[in-house]
Formats: sequence, structure tokens, C-alpha cells
Amino acid sequence: MTFDDLKIQTVKDQPDEKSNGKKAKGLQFLYSPWWCLAAVTLGVLCGGLVVTIMVLGVQSSQVSDLLTQQQANLTHQKNKLEGQISARQQAEEASQESQNELKEMIETLARKLNEKSKEQMELHHQNLNLQETLKRVANCSAPCPQDWIWHEENCYLFSSGSFNWEKSQEKCLSLDAKLLKINSTADLI
Repeated sequence: MTFDDLKIQTVKDQPDEKSNGKKAKGLQFLYSPWWCLAAVTLGVLCGGLVVTIMVLGVQSSQVSDLLTQQQANLTHQKNKLEGQISARQQAEEASQESQNELKEMIETLARKLNEKSKEQMELHHQNLNLQETLKRVANCSAPCPQDWIWHEENCYLFSSGSFNWEKSQEKCLSLDAKLLKINSTADLI
């Protein structure tokens, strides 16, 4: 349906006031210059609104694309950070396990060291007791006088004094002993 069709229908629907063929007063506004100006102004405004809507639609689409890209970047960063956090947690767990193993090793070594220290102390006391016993046995040899040493059926006295040969012989004679003369290293054994 066109504007002319509408105009014809409207004219037919309304009775003429004058039968001389003049158009009805209700449609006269269509031919006024103000109506044309208003129609053109409204058309320009509608066109401007359509252009504005299209520009806003394009901008909205661009913003939507940008937001989608930003969301993808943020999702990628989130996944990357979650991976790093997971790796860090695994490293911390492995470190904690290593620390626990080291603590157990330290406790075991400390316990063994304590046991060995006790054994060493016991051995040291036994050694001291044996040395004391050896001194008593050496000093109390049955056929030898006190402070003399029994060796291969002979008694020996080691003097700490420094005497020459003659003084040493006199000392031995006063003790009813003989001065030992060592000719070879075999005599020392």
C-alpha cells in the first residue's frame, strides 16, 4: 500500500463537505509546508538514530570481542598460575618429605652416636682398669722385688736416673743384681 492509496482511501472514507469536488479539510495538512518540514526533520532524525544504533552496535560488538579476548587472557593466566601453584605445592610436599627423612636420619645417627659414645666410655673404663691391673701385676711379680719387672724368668729394674757405667755397676751391686749389657736388638724382645 502506498501513500497515494492511503490518501485515496482516506478521502473516500470521509464525506465531502462541498460537493463541488474540493478535498476534505482533514487531509489538507498533508499539503502544508510545515508538515513537509516536520516529515523531513523526523526522517533525518530517524536516519540519525539508525546510524547511531548501527555505530553503537559495532562498538558494542568490538567491546564484546575485546571482553572475550580479555576473558581468554585472564583464563590463560589463571590456568598458568594454578599450574605454578600446583607445582609449588608439589615442591613443598617433596621438600617436607625430604626434611622428614633428614630428621629421621639425624635422630638415627644421634642415637647411634650416643650408643657408640657409651661403648667408647665403657671401653675406656675397661682399658683404665686393665692398665691398673697390669701395673699391679707388673709391680707385684712373685719372684721379683717391688718395682721390678718379671720377664722370661728374670727380674729387671729400669732406673730413671742418669749414671755413668761405674756408678750403674755400684748401684746394681748394692741391690744384689747384675748390670745388663745389650749386645743386639734380639735381647730387647
